[in-house]
Amino acid sequence: MGMETGTNTLYSEVKCPHCGYAVKSGIGFRAGSLKQISYKLGEKLSWDGTKCRPAQRPPGGNLKTVGYFECDNLDCPTWQDCYPEVQEALITIQADIISDVKPFIHRPNELVFDIIEPKDVT
Repeated sequence: MGMETGTNTLYSEVKCPHCGYAVKSGIGFRAGSLKQISYKLGEKLSWDGTKCRPAQRPPGGNLKTVGYFECDNLDCPTWQDCYPEVQEALITIQADIISDVKPFIHRPNELVFDIIEPKDVT
């Protein structure tokens, strides 16, 4: 088996923590059904299919997970600081609804797609 594939994308405006640019290029995350689905805030996360992360839908459909995005501001005055370094975002799912996303510092420079809550799932 190779690397885990099937990264979903959340399209929501997130500000680059370095330059403040409103990034619109999408945030990659691995939660729910891993079928390269595009989501927006307020949409319901799909648990349909055989390849889900975590393997079982968490109680109440509540989950917090790490997603990743890159600053796509080509005119950024501080681009040497924030481009192409990958930024982290915390994605909050409540009752299966993608309710919030915000910049987050968890494990910089590691693409691990951690699930923050609930703690006992992978």
